[in-house]
Amino acid sequence: MINLAEVIDAFWKLLPKLPLTLSFTALALAGGIVLGFILALIRIFRIPVLSQLIVAYVSFMRCTPGILQLFLIFYGLPQLLRQAGIDINSWSNFTFAVIAFGLHCGAVMSEVIRSAYLAVPASQHEAASAVGMSYFQALRRIIVPQMLRIAIPVIGNNAITIFKESSLVFTVGVVDLMGQAQILTQRRYGVTLIETYLAVSFIYWFCSMLLGRLLAFYQNRSERKYKIMARKA
Repeated sequence: MINLAEVIDAFWKLLPKLPLTLSFTALALAGGIVLGFILALIRIFRIPVLSQLIVAYVSFMRCTPGILQLFLIFYGLPQLLRQAGIDINSWSNFTFAVIAFGLHCGAVMSEVIRSAYLAVPASQHEAASAVGMSYFQALRRIIVPQMLRIAIPVIGNNAITIFKESSLVFTVGVVDLMGQAQILTQRRYGVTLIETYLAVSFIYWFCSMLLGRLLAFYQNRSERKYKIMARKA
C-alpha cells in the first residue's frame, strides 16, 4: 500500500529544489530564444555557408535525444575547448546543463521564429517602408509584435517541455527535483521509492499545468487585444 504520509513528507523535502528547476528552465529558454532569433535571421537572409550549417545543426539537435546532447556538452565541450587552450573545468554542472538545453532550445526556436517571421504578410513590410521606417524600426514596432502573437503559444509549450525534460540534468550531477528524489530514495534504500516518485510527479504535473493555464490566459488576452485593435483600424 502507498503511504500517504510518506508522499507528503517527500513533497516537502522536494519542494526546496523547485526554484532551481524553474531557474534552469528560464535560463535555458531565454538563451534558446536569443540563439533561435540569431539563427532564424541568418536563415531568413540566406547567408551563404552559415545558412546551410544552421540547417544541419537544427536537424542534428531535433533528431538526437536530449540526454545525448547533454552528455556531449558535459563531457565533450571541455575537451574541445582545451584544444584551443581554454579551460572550463571550473564551470558548474548547472552551467553545462543550461548550455546543453539552451542549444537544443535554440534549434527549435529558430524554426518557430523563422516561421512566425514568414507568416507576417509582406504588405506589413511594404507599409513600414512606405512611411519611412528603416528595416530595424519596422522589425521592432511592427513585425516583432505580430511575430510574438504567432510564436508565443509554441514558445510556451517549449517552456513546459524544457521544464519536464530538466529531469535529465540529475544524470550530470545537478541536484534538481529529480536529483533530490534520487537522493531521498537512496537514503531510505528504496523503501519509499514509489511515494517519492509520486510526490515529484505531482510537482511536475502541477507546475506544468499552471504554466499551461498562464499561457492560455496570455493567449486569450492577446487575441482580445488584437480584435479590439482590428476593429478600431
